[in-house]
Amino acid sequence: FLRPLKQTGIEVIPLAPHSFFSPEGLSFAPEPGHSPTSPFPQVEEVDPRLQEFESDPPNWRELASPEALSRLTKKETKMQEVINELFTTEHAHVRMLSVLQVIFVRPLEREELLTSTELAAVFPNLDEITEMHSNFYESLKKQRLDNNFIVKSISTTVLNRFGGTEGEWFQKLTARFCSHQSWALDQIKTRQKRDPRFNIFIQEAESKPQCRRLQLKDIIPIEMQRLTKYPLLLENIAKNTEDLTEKAAIEKSAECCRKILNHVNEEVKVMENLLVRHAQFTTQPTAAW
Repeated sequence: FLRPLKQTGIEVIPLAPHSFFSPEGLSFAPEPGHSPTSPFPQVEEVDPRLQEFESDPPNWRELASPEALSRLTKKETKMQEVINELFTTEHAHVRMLSVLQVIFVRPLEREELLTSTELAAVFPNLDEITEMHSNFYESLKKQRLDNNFIVKSISTTVLNRFGGTEGEWFQKLTARFCSHQSWALDQIKTRQKRDPRFNIFIQEAESKPQCRRLQLKDIIPIEMQRLTKYPLLLENIAKNTEDLTEKAAIEKSAECCRKILNHVNEEVKVMENLLVRHAQFTTQPTAAW
């Protein structure tokens, strides 16, 4: 078999039209001994995080005191609206990452439909990425609670997330996850076509209420979609921030987010180009001797 290709620190997993490959290039067949139409055990995993995030958080206006609201200027109100949007959309993002973990990844391993090696190839660094977003959400939540739901300063929280060594680590993990998403979608689609038991599992998982009518192919790209939102949200917060020091720090955070997004986009392009070249190589006819 072909050995994994490597370029710019991204591991490229060999593909084949009839095989599912791990990072080591091994192919996997459907698990023997299972009926393709056998029902799955009805074991619902109760995940505290998913339970916590099932309900949408209340709007900041419902929680702040009427007196504090009446003292806000038009610009301050707009800033609070955008901060609230950052908070609620981060809540929604952590929820969907948790759905990916709890409804798909863990049961796939538990039902022995995919090995831990295969899952690590299809969903690289998912646990770490979920934890990072969860920690960021908790930091935003603390800011709201500490300020009675009218946040006075957010620059330290966002700089700690997207700047410095933490930002570099976040960039590395998200680049790996996002650069693999096209390959992951292709592998899942191929596996569904040739493995009836795997296909039944995916369909049943997608029908669960936690998925909110989204299919797995809609959920996998959410990290890339989230990365595109951060610069816009932070720039909008900065635009409505009157304190110049705070404004400059938030603008710096937005620039960090844009650099992360640009890096991830480049890694995605590198991976896609390598996969195209690899596909062309594997489909070339063997030269005659």
